[in-house]
Amino acid sequence: MKNKHIIVAVLMLIASTSVSQAQIKFGIRAGLNASNVSFPNLPDRKERFGFHVGAFADVPVSPNFMSIQPELSYSVKGAGFKFLNERQTVDLNYIDFLVPVAFKLDAFDLQVGPFVSYLISSPNYKFYNDNTVMVNAFKKVDAGLTAGLSYNFSKIIVGVRYNQGFIDVTQDNSRPFLGSGKNAVGQVSLGYKF
Repeated sequence: MKNKHIIVAVLMLIASTSVSQAQIKFGIRAGLNASNVSFPNLPDRKERFGFHVGAFADVPVSPNFMSIQPELSYSVKGAGFKFLNERQTVDLNYIDFLVPVAFKLDAFDLQVGPFVSYLISSPNYKFYNDNTVMVNAFKKVDAGLTAGLSYNFSKIIVGVRYNQGFIDVTQDNSRPFLGSGKNAVGQVSLGYKF
């Protein structure tokens, strides 16, 4: 048992030394979203197009191989649908906190990791057939997995990413009308490292 504590302490010391010697970089990122929520009861369900904007850090764990890239961003999500030939949207706007691990392959970064999102838009839902409003139709917290690929042009970054939510975002009161739904978002972004 004592040997395990010594090994863990040595590994933590090595990891903290390599992180402290490496330079942490900060940056900003913005781009387009194509989102959908898997509500089975929405008629003619389609993607909702929106945007995301945020700030990130690049914290090297193993220089030139692996880093952690925590990011805090505002993201416009939801779903589109048609009712009586009129396009409408379910608007779900979130603050996302992503913590992907990036594996560096020359100028490419392959990223994968968890995320947590907090709904900041109204959790209410307006029924498309009679304009009735259901209060608190959506859960405030979502969580899932993010995966992406970025290309680094020195300080400029171009990337694609997919975020899949694992939580059913409908509350019990709205599930009979919308069905169970999970967020799915594809993103294309442009970033800048300071």
